[in-house]
Amino acid sequence: MFDTLALILIGAVVACVLQALQLYGRVPSYFNVKLFFMLVLLTSACWIISLAIGGWGGMSLTAIALDGLVAAVSGLICSFLLNIVLLSG
Repeated sequence: MFDTLALILIGAVVACVLQALQLYGRVPSYFNVKLFFMLVLLTSACWIISLAIGGWGGMSLTAIALDGLVAAVSGLICSFLLNIVLLSG
């Protein structure tokens, strides 16, 4: 569906927006890391379920799940690194 680089950028941009909300809003510490970790778990479960479905429907769900997984892992890594950098500085 999307290019892999675009999915990585989407995850990084969402992580930066959530980090800005954490700094200037009332979002709890490590909220975005927890959010992206839950997204990774949910998209992984969706991927496994779509493989179990099989057929054309399962293949399309697999593509959607893997796209979401790439964006979620990118956001998780960026959120974790931003939390470490901004809390240590």
